Amino acid sequence: MKTPKILLIYKRSSLSVAGKLSARLRKTRRFENNHATHYATLRMIEGILKRLNIKYHKHARGKGVDYRPFDLVITIGGDGTILEAARALNSRQMILGVNSDPNWSVGQFCCCEAKNFEVMFKRFLSRKAKVCRLYKLKLRLYDGKKVKDVECLNDVLICHANPGAMSRYELSVGKTAEDQRSSGVWFSTAAGSTGAMLSAGGRAMPLSSTDIQYKPRELYHSRTVKYYLTGGLIKRECKASLVSTMAHGYIFVDGAHIKFPFTYGSRAEISSSAHFIQLVHD
Repeated sequence: MKTPKILLIYKRSSLSVAGKLSARLRKTRRFENNHATHYATLRMIEGILKRLNIKYHKHARGKGVDYRPFDLVITIGGDGTILEAARALNSRQMILGVNSDPNWSVGQFCCCEAKNFEVMFKRFLSRKAKVCRLYKLKLRLYDGKKVKDVECLNDVLICHANPGAMSRYELSVGKTAEDQRSSGVWFSTAAGSTGAMLSAGGRAMPLSSTDIQYKPRELYHSRTVKYYLTGGLIKRECKASLVSTMAHGYIFVDGAHIKFPFTYGSRAEISSSAHFIQLVHD
């Protein structure tokens, strides 16, 4: 196999991000342990690549990363690092996740740790590693005359900006539409169905599924209100849409790092993307 062009993406530890802002955090042993373990993993991975004479580029996760020239992205961190990279990758590129500290990071999408990275990487180079397709979710946001398209691998939450306030919106799935009041609506891919979606009462989906799942959370019930759109699957050829009837709504993509205002009259469409990522797994 021709040596792929490799990008090494790593997260910054909580301790390094806090810097001088939190002396208390810097003295907390579990943060210190994570910091040491995480960067030890990063050094070990780099050492292995250098010993194997594998050229690579390295970049901390965040803005300014150009993923386009690379065939393989190796992530050092947890699922959050994989999700960030996945939003920018196309269907040609592959991703291999290394859980830098299993005692700290959730690593559902990570295929290895530091101790077995070399074995997994050599399996990848010899084309013996398993690779699966994970399909993305497509969000199209209409806000006045502006249209914004975003794709993600995990999930989208649409809700009020204040977690204690009621979320109000019109939800449409297929030919059915209804006004709802709830704590917000989750949408997830198959890959994201075992996270917040499952906790909210949804169901785990096969990773190969191209469907999207939706689940309103904590629907407001009364004697005069009956809801029909209480959750389910949205087939690949279909889509869901929401129109905001709240003054201070937000759309959160893959967690809390990416968010968009969703105020009166804003409309969002959610559907399965034609794009996928190729995830190396054990």
